[in-house]
Amino acid sequence: MNVVFFGVLALLFLAMVAMQIAGHRYGLHRADGDSAPSSEGTAAVEATLFAMLGLLVAFTFSGADTRLDARRKLIVEETNAVGTAYLRLDLLRAEDEPILQDEMRRYVDSRLAFYDQLLDFRAARAERARSDRLQQEIWTHAVAASARAGDSRAALLVLQSLNALFDVATERYAALRTHVPMAIFVLLIVMALACSFFAGIGMARRQHPSYLHMVIFAGVLAVTAYVILNLEFPRAGFGHLHALDAFLREQRASMR
Repeated sequence: MNVVFFGVLALLFLAMVAMQIAGHRYGLHRADGDSAPSSEGTAAVEATLFAMLGLLVAFTFSGADTRLDARRKLIVEETNAVGTAYLRLDLLRAEDEPILQDEMRRYVDSRLAFYDQLLDFRAARAERARSDRLQQEIWTHAVAASARAGDSRAALLVLQSLNALFDVATERYAALRTHVPMAIFVLLIVMALACSFFAGIGMARRQHPSYLHMVIFAGVLAVTAYVILNLEFPRAGFGHLHALDAFLREQRASMR
C-alpha cells in the first residue's frame, strides 16, 4: 500500500511542476500582448488562493493527526478492557471459568490477527467474522455462567466488563472507516494545482523560471500530502501502530 502512496506523491509532484511551467508560459504569452503590469488586479486573487491552500493543508493535517491519536487511545482502551474482563472471569464458578478463559484467549488471538492481516482484505474480513462469532459465543456462555453464579453482583461485573470489551472493538472498527472526506482530498489537490499555476505566472517576469523554486514548492506540498495519507492510513504507510499493538500482545501473553 505504501507503493500507492509513493505513486500519489510522484504524480502530484510532477503535476505541480507541469502546472508551474504552464503558468510561466501563459504569463510570458500574456505579457507579450499586454502592456499593463502582469500582476495588476490579480494579487488579491492569488493571495486568497494561497491562503485557502494553507488553510486546507492545516485542516487536513490536523484532522489526520487527531484521528491517529484516537486510534492509539482505542488500542490502549481495548488492552485494558481485555485485562479487566479476563480477570473478572475469576468471579464465576470454577467449572465455567476455564471455558470462558479459553474463548477469551481465542478472541484476542483473532483480534490481533485481524489487524495483522488488515491489508489483505479477504483475510481481514474472514478474521473479523471469526471475532464476531467468538464474541457471540463468549456472551452466550457468560450469560449462562452468570445465571449459575451464586453472587449476582459478581455476575453483573463480568457481563459489564465483557460488554465494554465488545464496545471498544466496535469503536476500533468505526475508527478504521473514519477519514477526512474524499471531497476534501480532491479540493486540496485542485487547490495545489491552481496555486502552482499562479506561482508559474508569478515567475513570468523572467524569461526563464526558477526551477529550484518550482521543485521546492512542488516537493514540499507533495511530501505534505504523502504525510497526511500516512496519518490517515497508519497501517498502510509508515505510521504503523505495531508499537502499541505490542500492549495487546503482552496482555495476551499474560492470559494463561
